[in-house]
Amino acid sequence: MTSVLKRLLSIGFLAFSVLLTGCDVVGDARPSGPPTTTATPSRSGTELAARYRQAGGDADIYGIRHAKGEKGFPVLSVWTHKKGGYQNFDDIANSLTLFLSKEGVRLDRGYLLNAYAPDGTRLHSLDTVPEHNWPQSSG
Repeated sequence: MTSVLKRLLSIGFLAFSVLLTGCDVVGDARPSGPPTTTATPSRSGTELAARYRQAGGDADIYGIRHAKGEKGFPVLSVWTHKKGGYQNFDDIANSLTLFLSKEGVRLDRGYLLNAYAPDGTRLHSLDTVPEHNWPQSSG
């Protein structure tokens, strides 16, 4: 009986200590480096990228994925052979969204766009969702 009580107290103390520190049992959930994704897009993503390139899109893009985000906004992921990113990412974003709109992807309420390097490291992130971009004061 005493060993069971000691074990329960030890477990309770450990749980209480974890709660006080703000940590979880499996470790800190925040990433220690830049956000990453898999370096290889799905087959449908590579096929979509091939159509994008064929339509005059950036030759370095080898994967495109679009999915609905948690609040219903499209989340776009792009895989590129460029390791250092794009000098003017807005040009790529405009080209990509024009192409995806022609493919039937609805982007009129805004979207989230992430571009990834060949190793899966996120190079660029663009958020055009109006609710996420509060109006700037002109003062």
